[in-house]
Amino acid sequence: MESFRSFSADRAPGSAPLPVQIAAEVRRLITTGALRPGDAIPSSRAVAGDLGVSRGSVTAAYDQLTAEGYLVARPRSATRISSDLTLLTQPPRPGPPPSSPRTTLPTISFLPGHEPTGPLADDPTWRASWRDAVRRTPTLDPLGEPALRQAIAQHLRLSRAMVVDPGSIAVTSGARAGLGLLLNVVGSSVPADPRSRLPRVAVESPGFPGLRRLLTQVGVDVVPVPVGADGFHRASLNDAHSARPVDLVLVTPNHQYPLGGALPARARQELIAWARANASLLVEDDYDAEYRHLGPPLPPLWQLDPDVVAHLGTFSSVLSPAVATGYLVVPERLRPAVVAAKAALGATVSPLAQLALARYLDEGGLRKRLGRARRRLAAARAEAAALLPELGEHGQVQDTGHLLVIETPPLVAARWREAAAAKGLLVGDLADGWAGGSPRAGIVVDYGGHEPARVRRALRLLATAAPRTP
Repeated sequence: MESFRSFSADRAPGSAPLPVQIAAEVRRLITTGALRPGDAIPSSRAVAGDLGVSRGSVTAAYDQLTAEGYLVARPRSATRISSDLTLLTQPPRPGPPPSSPRTTLPTISFLPGHEPTGPLADDPTWRASWRDAVRRTPTLDPLGEPALRQAIAQHLRLSRAMVVDPGSIAVTSGARAGLGLLLNVVGSSVPADPRSRLPRVAVESPGFPGLRRLLTQVGVDVVPVPVGADGFHRASLNDAHSARPVDLVLVTPNHQYPLGGALPARARQELIAWARANASLLVEDDYDAEYRHLGPPLPPLWQLDPDVVAHLGTFSSVLSPAVATGYLVVPERLRPAVVAAKAALGATVSPLAQLALARYLDEGGLRKRLGRARRRLAAARAEAAALLPELGEHGQVQDTGHLLVIETPPLVAARWREAAAAKGLLVGDLADGWAGGSPRAGIVVDYGGHEPARVRRALRLLATAAPRTP
């Protein structure tokens, strides 16, 4: 592969690890068309010799690219570019010369939900899990590989005290895919309505906008319901249901976005009772339970009544978005419909990736990774706490675990975000959490997953970008 031999690794202090650089170069060659679907790539030994790097660095890069779906590795055969890839080749366009490195500001994202997790290629358990996976034969079960569903059940039992039948678990490509699967299943059982054949879904306001945007994009009737310290505003939920039945209620009982509140025990019981009485399905988004560190982990809503709660989970935030694997724990009454829907849709996660993740969970790789992540988050939170007084000069600051929420007047919030972006720092808009009513103004800083030193630098930069008021 002559084009790859022109690559020169950057060994300067502070540069990205060699496996990360090598993987990035292969992605670039695929994107530009230098490598095409089905092409064989040289062995790790040959590339290591050409580049003057260790074979382990190349192997780690190849393992990461295999996990991301760029490469396909088979026993006793050359590793190849996946034939499933859509070629992204574009003809070069004339344009101005690239900016000088001295004048180009690096962009650091502290946007909500954008949490760097560190390269999996450096994790020996992850690499070993992939080597094991390629030697095994997938079952192609519609719900997902039994080995992974068994491993997820074990993970939920140990981490969330959920005793789950693996047969009630469906493997998905993430929380959005899990919610989409539920919409498919519940929508098929909703009686015909002249106004809509799609389910009606109640969402928290404020709440995380990601899943809410998915609902809007697919045309679902989204009903924003105000949320306070005691959870959903019951009168508003009842009014919405009276107008037309609410089929699903999307809820984050253990860490509500963006203010970090948790649903009290009494409110949980009331919500369960409401769902039973109104034949509604509660969809529990347990999106960052692994990172909760303000007190002991809270029990999932699912424990109170598995018959009315579907539990959404994902590994993207703790492993890597590139893994794109999650799970859905469904009530027994919905299992036949979920199996049928999954069989019709086909596998959304590579069976080999499922087998690799199953081995990784069984070998304790996730547990160790979470331990490191929690220690890093605790140190990052200490850095954030040290800068709260300085940031508090510009607004009301609240630390909700891995989010800093700074409430300000609307014009101040907009100017602050723009000034921070001009310095290369991206932060969120607090108002995005509201789906209706009167949103609060301010900025949201998600420091979860960042190294403590980077958190310190980013928050100092944020303080210098704050608008000066007379």
